[in-house]
Amino acid sequence: MSGERTELTGFHEEIANVQAAIADFESGKKLNIAIIAEPFAGRTAIANEIEKINAQKVTRLNLSCPVKSRTEIALPGQSKRIVIIDNCHFLYMRKIGGFEIIEELLKLIENPDIMFITTWNLYSWKYLDEVIKIGKFFPVQISLPKLTADQIKESILSGYDKNEIKFLQDVGFENEKITDFAKYQVMIKPLNKAISIPYLKINYDRLKVRLSRKKKVVAIEDLIFEKIKHISNGNPGVAGVIWQRSLEHPVIKPGNVKELSFNIDLDYDEYFILSIILSMDSVGKRELAEIEGFEYQIDEIIFRLLKQGLIVMEDNNCRINPEALGSIVEFLKRSRLVW
Repeated sequence: MSGERTELTGFHEEIANVQAAIADFESGKKLNIAIIAEPFAGRTAIANEIEKINAQKVTRLNLSCPVKSRTEIALPGQSKRIVIIDNCHFLYMRKIGGFEIIEELLKLIENPDIMFITTWNLYSWKYLDEVIKIGKFFPVQISLPKLTADQIKESILSGYDKNEIKFLQDVGFENEKITDFAKYQVMIKPLNKAISIPYLKINYDRLKVRLSRKKKVVAIEDLIFEKIKHISNGNPGVAGVIWQRSLEHPVIKPGNVKELSFNIDLDYDEYFILSIILSMDSVGKRELAEIEGFEYQIDEIIFRLLKQGLIVMEDNNCRINPEALGSIVEFLKRSRLVW
């Protein structure tokens, strides 16, 4: 490999917008920025680049778990005029008294002499905007875009030497079905029960190849990155995980790039805890117990989520399984626990 792949492909316009806002602030305007994206979509990479560009002007606070004390977000005495706070979704918890820290942030950002550049989990941001109208405190809101297949290709291949990766055709992909039957779960709240509804699932990647052959030849590598883009929904972090799972270095084939199936079967409490994990990126069992209110249930709920492949445990914290992200969001939106 030639080195680390770039994490900034596809975000140059967003970085330029941040820099333009910084220029406006330095010319006298009071502006605060919110950078918003779903898990794995590149929020921290953007914050890193902004800090790098403005190295001598920035004070940075990195949040990695729910904040319990106001002192954790207190600015140092020699704070610069631009403050970056990464992962602001750790400033609240969905429980009684869980908004004290985020209220402290909202007091801080009233300071006209300091510009705050903040990053937020998309689903926390939507919840907070519904509950406390968080958006009105941040005149500049930047939502990170989904990447195209070409952008995913550029980002991933930047970590390899030229011609290092071999893109090969395989028989397995030729035999993939264009249509198949699948099921999705819908939660019936009064019954505290989910029901399965069958639907026809279309393999758009396979269909695209068949149709394109009537028009032009599709390069194998382009087909592979189209599949990765479709499965990841343009999320760069998820795309990277799919790539690593599919790669048999230095070879990758279309048939190796498969969408994992998740048959989600949960009750309402399990759906709710899953929505909390989704909206916080990473959360410990203790915090989940505080939110749920019944510590004895949390172990069982976490076990069920792990068993279905929806979450992973890292350093005793629960995180969404990147490859399950799309399925989880789809199911939770149907249950109206995220929007």
